[in-house]
Amino acid sequence: METVMQMDKSTREEYSDNELALKFSQGDERAFSLIVLRYQKRLIQVATAILGDEDEAMDIAQETFVRAYGNRTSFRADSSVYTWLYRILYNLCISAIRKKKIVSFLSFDSQTERIDYPSTDSGPDEPCERKEILMTVKAALQELPVRQRTVFSMKQLEGLKHEEIAKVMGISVGAVKASYFHAVQKLRESLKHFGGDHGMC
Repeated sequence: METVMQMDKSTREEYSDNELALKFSQGDERAFSLIVLRYQKRLIQVATAILGDEDEAMDIAQETFVRAYGNRTSFRADSSVYTWLYRILYNLCISAIRKKKIVSFLSFDSQTERIDYPSTDSGPDEPCERKEILMTVKAALQELPVRQRTVFSMKQLEGLKHEEIAKVMGISVGAVKASYFHAVQKLRESLKHFGGDHGMC
């Protein structure tokens, strides 16, 4: 029997998200496996950004899929499957944070090499400066309020649109835009001595 990992890339990408979502809501095991394969790494990346712990993020991502499978019949096939998954993930992360009474959480230790904040300069000192920029961004992110950090990570790490983030977090689009605006402004202020906007817009 063909497993998900044995499928070639074309086979794995055969179905669109909407097609997979419909099959998944009808209890198709293969569709569920494909959804896991398609979104597992991305969910872990976001959860790591929120929780600051990759091991815990992996557990949360796994629990997200468990919850999703258990509630598959309640999924509306006309909505976005990844928004639905991120919503479950976000709620689980917030629950974990509340239980542990964490105030400052969005650590980007495991993400610094995945986020590309381009430098406007080039030359032999660029790698050192880029590292300094990343460290400065990390420190600045730790000072942001929870909502601003979460919005920023979802937009920068996952490229989600304002409307999608609003659905995930259960807030208005206006609140998302305001949170992102303030986050970017604060990060730009922290990076102003480097010159340029470093891809933050």
